Amino acid sequence: MSMPFSSDPLAYNLARVVLGDAARRQRLPIGRLSFIDAVRWLRSAKQGSALCKLVVNPDRPDRVEPRVVKRRPKNYDRMTRPRADLRRRLLEGTVAA
Repeated sequence: MSMPFSSDPLAYNLARVVLGDAARRQRLPIGRLSFIDAVRWLRSAKQGSALCKLVVNPDRPDRVEPRVVKRRPKNYDRMTRPRADLRRRLLEGTVAA
């Protein structure tokens, strides 16, 4: 299933409001409730329908992951010399293509 709200800040904020309301009603921290469950409820909700209980994620107190992006390994070296110099060396045959 694709995320219909991935680039729409209004829809994202609406989902966060639903999460906040559900957290108050279920007396849980907002981080314990499923965001995707709130999105699914929003997609299927009819006007005037009551908010159902959202899925509660398990408590994982020691779960800490760094927010980093790994570089994709490439088959080529990084360009560390001027392009003209590398092109000249390639044409002379002193560098493998």
